[in-house]
Amino acid sequence: MKIAAKAGRIPMYAIELWNLRKEYRNGRGIHGLSLQVEQGEIFGFLGPNGAGKSTTIRTLLGLLTPDGGRAQVAGWDILRDSVAVRRVTGYLPSENALYTDLSGAENLRFALQVRGVSGTGRARELAERLGADLRPRLRNLSHGQRQKVAIVVALAHDPQVLILDEPTTGLDPLVQETFFSLLREEQARGKTIFISSHVLSEVEALCGRVAIIRDGVLVEVNQVEALRHSRVKRLDVAFVGTPPNVAAWPGVRKVCQDGQRVRFAYHGQILPLLRLLAAEEITDLTVNDPSLEEVFRAFYQNGPVRDGASGRAGLQSGSHKGGR
Repeated sequence: MKIAAKAGRIPMYAIELWNLRKEYRNGRGIHGLSLQVEQGEIFGFLGPNGAGKSTTIRTLLGLLTPDGGRAQVAGWDILRDSVAVRRVTGYLPSENALYTDLSGAENLRFALQVRGVSGTGRARELAERLGADLRPRLRNLSHGQRQKVAIVVALAHDPQVLILDEPTTGLDPLVQETFFSLLREEQARGKTIFISSHVLSEVEALCGRVAIIRDGVLVEVNQVEALRHSRVKRLDVAFVGTPPNVAAWPGVRKVCQDGQRVRFAYHGQILPLLRLLAAEEITDLTVNDPSLEEVFRAFYQNGPVRDGASGRAGLQSGSHKGGR
C-alpha cells in the first residue's frame, strides 16, 4: 500500500525541520535544528558518535517525541501523521533491529505485512544484488550478512524517502560499492536519501550536500565541494638526512618529528605543499584523510559550538542539483 503526499499539496522538500528539539537531562540531544532536504537529493548528515544524528532520525520517524519545534517527511507531520511517515520511509537503524530468531525471509514478510504490502516487493532483486541470503536465521549470520538483510528489508517496499543511519557498518568494500550503486539508482528514480554517518569518505562518494552536526547543533550545511576544499590532510614524510623546518611551512600544524620522519597536518591548497616537498629528498610519503573531528576543528576553532553556531547561514549556500 502506497501513501502519497497529502491531497492538494506536493511538498517542495522531502524533509523539513523547523527549530526541532529533543533534549536530555545530561545536556545531549538536538537543540533547535532547522534544515531542508530537497526532493530527489542524496543528503549527508555528518557527525561523530554522540553528536545527535540518531536522535534526529528517531525523532523524525516518531520513535522519540520532540520537546519543541516541528518537522515533516514527504509532506507528513511527524507528530500528527507518524504512521504515514513510517509508511513512506525506508529506515535502516544504526544497530540492526531485526528479529534474530527469524530468518531474513520471515523478517521481510513481517515488515511488509505491517506496511500493508502484499508479496515480497523488490526483495529478490535487492537480495541478489547485495548477495544477501534470506534463508538462515539471522542469529546464524555474520554481522555483515545481517546488515545486507536489513538493507533489503528497508528498501523492499519501494519507499519515497530512505533514512539510513550508519548504513555501511559491517559491509565489505565490494558490497559497499554495490550498495552505493543501488542508492544512485534510487535517486535517479526520484527517491530522496538521507544518510547519517561519521565516515566522511562514504558521504563524499554519494552526496551533493551535507549537514554537519556537533553537540546537537548544526554547524554547517553546505555543498560537498565546499567541504572538500576545507579539509585537512595528515602527512607522514621520511626525509633523507636532517628534515627541513616543516613547522614553518604555510598551512602546516601539529608537527611531530621522529628522527628523519615527520608527521604533520596540512590545511590549504595541495599544490604549494607539493612544491615544497619536491624541493626535498624524501624516501617515503603517506597522505591520509582526516577524521571528521579534524574537519570540524578546521572549520570551527573559535569557541564552543553552542555559542551562536546555527546552520541557518549554511542553508543559503546554494541549491542542490543532484548527488554525485
